[in-house]
Amino acid sequence: MASNKKKLVCDISVDDPVTSESESELDDDELAEFNLEFSGHLTLHDEQNGAVNNNRERSGSMGSVHSQQDGDKKLKFHPGRTVFEVVSAKTMKDGHKKFVLYTVAVLRTRGTDTSQAIIERRYSDFYHLNQNLRKSFPEIMENVEFPRKVMTGNFKVEFIAERSRAFEYFLTHVFDVEAIRTSDEFQDFFYNRDLRLAYKYMSVGNFQEAIPHLQNALHLQEKMIGDTHPDTIRTLCGLIVAYTSLEDCESHAHEYAEAALKNIGDDPTNPFLIPLLQNLIGIRWRLQKEKRDLECRLSRVKLHVGEGPLEMPTLEDLVMQCLSHI
Repeated sequence: MASNKKKLVCDISVDDPVTSESESELDDDELAEFNLEFSGHLTLHDEQNGAVNNNRERSGSMGSVHSQQDGDKKLKFHPGRTVFEVVSAKTMKDGHKKFVLYTVAVLRTRGTDTSQAIIERRYSDFYHLNQNLRKSFPEIMENVEFPRKVMTGNFKVEFIAERSRAFEYFLTHVFDVEAIRTSDEFQDFFYNRDLRLAYKYMSVGNFQEAIPHLQNALHLQEKMIGDTHPDTIRTLCGLIVAYTSLEDCESHAHEYAEAALKNIGDDPTNPFLIPLLQNLIGIRWRLQKEKRDLECRLSRVKLHVGEGPLEMPTLEDLVMQCLSHI
């Protein structure tokens, strides 16, 4: 039976920061400190349709909680504007073993987004993502190419550059599929590990250590699923809880609370809305800011949802409940 996989020819030119005419490797001590930034061009060719990627200059430098409006077209997020770039790679040592650590930048619209969200992953991380996606989405992944393992030459500059481009193409390809983009496997690869660490720290009252992980997860979510996605709002609420629990951080909590309220918009069914309004009213009162508009809105929301439980969960209770299921 003939394979229906499409083969893409990849032409790569690399400006090699390490001049070498042979296949000789750096010694172990040098490899431990070896940090690669590269530039060059990548073109992917389709035998039938010609070039499918234009040449471009490369330079290095829960639990979800959903409202009734999930899936509504008002959540205007365009996945095609998200860009994945491997901006650098460095060789590391893990005991006696060496591996390459790839730095992946996630941006919205190349050239205009100056605030990159950054993750660092090694080949084994990409490999496990690929394997997990093939188990969960066999039909979708059937024609998706993934760079194979090699036994030798994997620390050569040309090889690292070629594999970096292959990772970019792989992430871009699978990200375009909504079922994959919102899957646990894909979210685990990018930001769920940060959310799990944040929950671990918050569970023992160490909110200061949780904040960088929540911020990194938020930065990635904003670029990958959008500001108004329920999971993004959940992370914003996590930051509100963390900053509210620290001394002299009311201004930071206020900033994130206002952003979360704006992202929820006019959706009275969002489960975070009532505890968020209650929390923000308290923050504004402590900061001596006007709060009557929020009090009026809270009354309207409570009237809309009708009689509820005698004791509604606090914002912290709701956030911790959601994070515990990730």
